[in-house]
Amino acid sequence: MAPNPTKQKRSVRFAVGILGCSVFGPPASMAQDAEWGQLLAQGQQLQAQGRYAEAASSFQSALDRASASSQPLETAQSMYQLALVKQVLGDYSSAGALYEKATALCEQHPAPRLMGAILLNNARLYGVEGKFEEAAVLAGKSLEIHQAQLGPNHPSVADTLDAVGWIQLRLGHYQQAESAYVQSLAIREKAKTPDQLGVAATLNDLGFLQYSLGHYQEAEVSYRRALALRHAALGSNHPDLADSMLRLGELYRVKHQFSKAEQLFEGTIPMLQAALGPEHPRVANASNNLGVLYCDEGRLEEARPLFDRALDIYEKAFGKDHYQLAGVLSNLALIETNQHAYQNAESAYLRALAIEEKTVGPDHPEVAAMLNNLAQIYCFESRYADAEKAYLRAIGIWEQSVGAAHPDLAGCLLNYAALLRKVHRKKEAAEMEARAKQALAAHGQNYSAATLVDWHELQRH
Repeated sequence: MAPNPTKQKRSVRFAVGILGCSVFGPPASMAQDAEWGQLLAQGQQLQAQGRYAEAASSFQSALDRASASSQPLETAQSMYQLALVKQVLGDYSSAGALYEKATALCEQHPAPRLMGAILLNNARLYGVEGKFEEAAVLAGKSLEIHQAQLGPNHPSVADTLDAVGWIQLRLGHYQQAESAYVQSLAIREKAKTPDQLGVAATLNDLGFLQYSLGHYQEAEVSYRRALALRHAALGSNHPDLADSMLRLGELYRVKHQFSKAEQLFEGTIPMLQAALGPEHPRVANASNNLGVLYCDEGRLEEARPLFDRALDIYEKAFGKDHYQLAGVLSNLALIETNQHAYQNAESAYLRALAIEEKTVGPDHPEVAAMLNNLAQIYCFESRYADAEKAYLRAIGIWEQSVGAAHPDLAGCLLNYAALLRKVHRKKEAAEMEARAKQALAAHGQNYSAATLVDWHELQRH
């Protein structure tokens, strides 16, 4: 009989935030260049409509015109706008090069507001690339500039706080992330004319934080509100709508409302492919998440090609050591485990663990999730000492990062208790089970249900 894969955590992936775009009026030096201004405005309009390839063409034309006129700030602004679209389309190397050139121009010809916007979206790019420490530095600089130039309650300050929150969440700094999101939401909701898409972006990320902390009811409220706001503002085919659909679908999956989750997941893939192309990392996100759902439903043969596709897209986009690969490797390892291919599963987990430790640090909850899965493999192989070592490290990480009442920790405690019973350490096993029961009770679950359900899979942007 194949091992029950629901005792191991599956890894769900999400895009790293939605890009914000600060819109500036034409610099004074080119205020009379109507054609440049029209090209920039046209590109911004196309971008808002999700027509990114056309937007890139307009911004490239604006950049060509500004460069030919030898106007440094107009050139920097055009580079910034073009970089935004390149970033959305997954051309990260081009986006990074444009941000670097635009930053250099703003350093030579000071334009604080433009510099703040460039730093903000370059920080988001670093986040996509898994360079979270570097991203945190740039986001902090951007926040300082926006607060100094625009005051503490400006929408651009809220945009930057959202980025700060997302980066801190990726680093496992949950209190700092929550503080940033609460400040951002307060700024947005107190505005005389609230930016509904801005409110939706903050709610979407706040919901992810609530989900990560195991606060599922609060997360559902945030996700549903964000989805409604985006649908009203963007229509039914915009890629940003797909991001909210994926997150709400993941929440339904965790609650075992599989038909609702499947409807949302399957709807996002064609939407993202149409807007961004079939090889975009956000398509990989959606494919991976649908594969996780199929695993939950026991449809492992249908899940594997989705994981393989996600892995291929990520490797082409980011290389073989990017943090997004870790979750897909973990999911493929689950299938190998189900088929008793334990050495293959162990190899995948060890590769994923090395990636996680390198990108998010050795004490991040995602590392704990990978250790929990690896320990299960060791148990299947009767390597109980290795399994115990991995469980204890995972438990320690979860207790420090998310607290003693988190459902992920409860799942690991129950797995560890099963190992202790296997080696006839029944008293210690009972202690672990009691701790797990207490943690699950805080989330309205009971012991018997928890031993059968999935362990509230880890989500990542």
